[in-house]
Amino acid sequence: MLNYIYRIVPLFLLFMIGTGEIKGQKIETRFLRHIIELSNADPVQAGQICDSLLKSEKVSAAQIGIIERIKGKSLYFSGKYEDAGKYFVSSIKNLETGQQYQELGLTLIEQAKLFRKLKMFTQAIEIYSKAYQIFKSLNDKNNLGTVLNEWGVVYEMMENYDKAIEYYHSSLKIKLELNDSVGIAYSNGFLSYVYLLKNEFQPAEEYGLESFQRFQQLNNPVNKALQSSDLALVYEKMGNFSKAIEYLQYSDSIAEVMNYPDLRSGNYERLANIYAANRQFEKAYIYLLKFKSVRDSLFTASSQKAIAELNVQYKTSEKDRNLLIQKNKLEKQDFLLIIVLLILVLVIGLVAYILRNKRLKEKQLKLDAAHQKQILQMEAQNSIQQDRLRISRDLHDNIGSYLTYIKSTIDDLQPSSEFPRDQLPLLKDLVSDTISELRRTVWLINKPSIPLEEWVIHLKEHFKNFPQVGIKSENINPDISFSALKATGIFRIVQEAVNNALKYAHCNKIDVNIKGNTTGLALSIRDNGRGFDPGTVARGFGLNNMQQRANEIYGQLKIDSTPGKGTDITLSIPV
Repeated sequence: MLNYIYRIVPLFLLFMIGTGEIKGQKIETRFLRHIIELSNADPVQAGQICDSLLKSEKVSAAQIGIIERIKGKSLYFSGKYEDAGKYFVSSIKNLETGQQYQELGLTLIEQAKLFRKLKMFTQAIEIYSKAYQIFKSLNDKNNLGTVLNEWGVVYEMMENYDKAIEYYHSSLKIKLELNDSVGIAYSNGFLSYVYLLKNEFQPAEEYGLESFQRFQQLNNPVNKALQSSDLALVYEKMGNFSKAIEYLQYSDSIAEVMNYPDLRSGNYERLANIYAANRQFEKAYIYLLKFKSVRDSLFTASSQKAIAELNVQYKTSEKDRNLLIQKNKLEKQDFLLIIVLLILVLVIGLVAYILRNKRLKEKQLKLDAAHQKQILQMEAQNSIQQDRLRISRDLHDNIGSYLTYIKSTIDDLQPSSEFPRDQLPLLKDLVSDTISELRRTVWLINKPSIPLEEWVIHLKEHFKNFPQVGIKSENINPDISFSALKATGIFRIVQEAVNNALKYAHCNKIDVNIKGNTTGLALSIRDNGRGFDPGTVARGFGLNNMQQRANEIYGQLKIDSTPGKGTDITLSIPV
C-alpha cells in the first residue's frame, strides 16, 4: 500500500502543478510535507516536482529553502555532486533569511553528507557540529539522534571505529527513548556495518537483522534495498554464502522496481564473485554479464543523451538551411497556405484534446467527491456506534454494579419508623467507592498514555478493601506504557473477572498475577471457588464484554474452569 501511495502522490502533484491548479495560489505546507516524505522513498521523482515548484511566484523564501534542499538531495542521489552542493548553499541562505532554524539544521546534515561522500572529513565534522548545536538549542532530540548517526559515519570512514560506535550508540539511545522506528533502524544499520569492519560478526549480524526487520515493517523501498545489500555483506564475511545470495537477490528485486542502477550493478558484481568463489562458474558468468550490462547502460545512456543533443542541433541547422533553399524555389502563396493549414489542424486537434480531458477530469472529480463524502459518513456513523457501545459497557461494568449493590443494601433494610443509623457508614463507603470509580474512569480517559507501574498501583488501590483479592506483579518493565483505551480495557477485564468470582464462585481467595516485559503483558485471575463448565453455561453480558474488550486491544483471553476446581482467566497482550 505504501509503495502505491509513493507512486500516486508525485503523479498527483505533477498533475496539479502542470495543469495550473497551484498557479496563482500559495504553496500549502501539506504539499511540502508530501514532497519531503517522497524524497525519502524516491529522491529523483521528488526532485522533478521541485523543478516545477521553484518556478512558482507564490513560494516564500523559507519554502524555497526547503525545496532547494530536496532538489539537492535528488541530485546527490543521482551522483551530480557539484550541482547538489550549489542547491544546498542556496537553501542555507534562504533558511537563514527566514530564520527557519530546524529546516536549516536538516539542510546542514545533507551538506555534511555531501562533504563526507567527497572524503572532505574536516569540513563534514564542522558542518555536523553546527547542525548539532542548532538542534540542541531547539531541544530537538529526534534530529540530535540523526546528527549523531551521520557524524559517526565520518569517524567510520576515517577508520576510528570505536569513536563511530560511541556516536552510533548515543544516537540509538535517543531514538529508543523517542520510540523513533526509522531512527532506530538507521542506528542499528550503522552499528552492524562498523562491527563488520572490526570483524566482530555476531554483533554485526544482530544489529543488521534488527535494522532490516524494522525497515521491512516501515516498508521504505530505498532503505530495504540498501540494508538487505549490507546484511548480505555480513554473511559474505561470515562465509554463509547462501544467506548472502538470498539477501542480494532480494535487494536487486527492489532496486529493479526503483530503477536504481548503481545498487544493481554492485549487487551483480558481488553475486558474480560469490558464485566464482564457490566454483559455480556458469552462474558467476551470468551475473558478470548482468553487471557489465548495467554499467554499460549507464555509460550508454549518458553518451546517448549528449549525442542526441548534438544531433538535435545539427538537424535544426540543416532544417533551417533547407527551408531557406525551398523558400527561394516555392511561390510565397503556396508556402503560406501549407503553414496555415498545418496550424489549423494542430489547433483543432489540441482544442478537442483539451475539451475531452476537461470533461474526464470533471467527471472524475465528482466521483471522487461523492466517494469521499460516503466514506466520511460511514466513519462518523461507526464512531458514534462505537462510543455508544463503550459507554453502555462502562455503565454496566462500573457505575451499574456499584448502584446495584447500593440498591440491594437498601432493600435488605427492615422497615422501621426510624432509619437505622448503623447502616449509614456502609452507605457512605459505597457512595465513596462510586465517586472513586468515577474519578478512576476520568483518570483513564484524560491521560494520553499510562505507565504499567502506575496502572498496577491504581489496580491495587481499587481492590484494597477486598481481603480475598491478592495482587502480585513480577518483572514489570518501567518503560512499558499503554494508551488510555488499552489501559481502560485491561482494567475493566480484571474488574469484571473479580466481580464475577465474588458474586458467583463462592470463593475466599482470588489471585491476580501481572507480568510485563518488552515483549508483552501476561495477566491471570485465579479463584478457588466452585467453578463451572464453560461448555454448558451460557455467556452473559459480562463474559461477552470481557471477550469484546480483549479483541479491541488485540489481546488473547482464555477462560479455563472446572466444576469444583475454581476458575482461571488469562489475558496476554503484545506491547
